[in-house]
Amino acid sequence: MSRAQTRSAPTPHGEVAYEVVSCANCGTEVVPEEAVPVGIGAETYVCTGLPFCRESHERPREHAALCEYCAEATLGYTHEPDGVGDRMAAFTEDHSALGVGLWLGVVGGVALAIGLIVVQLVLGLG
Repeated sequence: MSRAQTRSAPTPHGEVAYEVVSCANCGTEVVPEEAVPVGIGAETYVCTGLPFCRESHERPREHAALCEYCAEATLGYTHEPDGVGDRMAAFTEDHSALGVGLWLGVVGGVALAIGLIVVQLVLGLG
């Protein structure tokens, strides 16, 4: 994303410092939480981090940020969740901490149970 810059504003209780990023399209400064991250260009790289993957992949050459207005106008960006992380963030905002913890515990328990069953089947212990 664009480099964050620190700004300060005077208040009756002293100066307050906060970070902003500039929109790559219009130059408007927005707080990083409200900026829409975008990738610009593409470059090809060979995956060398994993021992079983030696393929060529593409990634953005550069990362920038857009204000919500420019993202809506140029990319058709909406505020709807579009990925698992976004759906999880929306879920945590809509539910209590206890509900989220319970949900994560159930998911972890089910994953552990399935893992144990697979290990028993593979090792022939069952």
